[in-house]
Amino acid sequence: MKTPHRIKLFKSNTADKYNPVTDTYENSESEYKEVACYINYIKKSKVFEDYGNRTDNIMICRFMQEQEPFTKAFFKNNYYVPIENIDAPIKSAVRLKRVVRNG
Repeated sequence: MKTPHRIKLFKSNTADKYNPVTDTYENSESEYKEVACYINYIKKSKVFEDYGNRTDNIMICRFMQEQEPFTKAFFKNNYYVPIENIDAPIKSAVRLKRVVRNG
């Protein structure tokens, strides 16, 4: 499997905090690592069929090696959260949902 994409996986125990003064989310200190992967997006019709939502952007991220659990990911200026692991014949694959954030 080719892995042309790079994604940042964040491992954090605390969530980002909202600052009402600046109207932004402040990143908590967290560890991250950038890993190679293969990413493809699920069609809107399949997202609606599986999750019952027409507005979610969900992608499948496949890794060459099994990854440690992570709380969020960053890819192409967007944040994603893991929603489920995929039972696939490869080492590690996970579905990620894009989350909209301020800041």
